[in-house]
Amino acid sequence: MIRLLRVVSWLVRWVTHTPRRLVGVLALPILLGVALAAGPIRDHPADGKAPGGDVLAGGRTAAPPAAGPSGPRSTVFPGTTGPATPVAPRPTPTLTAAQRAVAVGYVTAANTHDARPGGDTSFLDSYRRTRPYVTAKLYALVTAESRRGDYEWAQWRAAEATVQVEVLATGVPDGAPAPTATTAYARVQFRQVVTPTVGATSEQVSDGAVSVLVTRTDGGRWLVSRLLADT
Repeated sequence: MIRLLRVVSWLVRWVTHTPRRLVGVLALPILLGVALAAGPIRDHPADGKAPGGDVLAGGRTAAPPAAGPSGPRSTVFPGTTGPATPVAPRPTPTLTAAQRAVAVGYVTAANTHDARPGGDTSFLDSYRRTRPYVTAKLYALVTAESRRGDYEWAQWRAAEATVQVEVLATGVPDGAPAPTATTAYARVQFRQVVTPTVGATSEQVSDGAVSVLVTRTDGGRWLVSRLLADT
């Protein structure tokens, strides 16, 4: 104990012997605290790159890439690829041979005329020739006395003309129901050619169309049962 006191007494006299020693001893705790707060000093690598970054132009270093967003992956499914499945077009309704034949037969007979001497006696003669193609009810309607066709008939009689029909197309009208086992809608497009035999000799050509309803009778025959307004 006495020895320890002697050592402390000597250190005090040594420190206080000069002002410089006293300042140095008092500054030691301050320097030690600064060193501990600063932490260890890391050396830069020799290639000039800072840890965690790349060297940019001018010696600057890029910051390390930011971490990507966390969380579950997106559950959105990618769009489908490849060709789409083709959709088959609706089949175009068609007439049977019997349905087409009766519609064409009526239109041809009703619009064919012979105004030459010894030919037809009136405009209605052509409609009287439609008897094989129409029902009894419709036949009575189309052959009823009327003034229809008087103007054309007068011109044809003066030119002693013949009137012929050329069928252009036959099918189901647009928007009409498809044919069934008992009924069918038909539209006949035709060209009418008027050929005079006296006076003017040039032919007159006009196009027309007639839509009809054909019905299957109890005996299995197809007949035109109704005339439809053509639009």
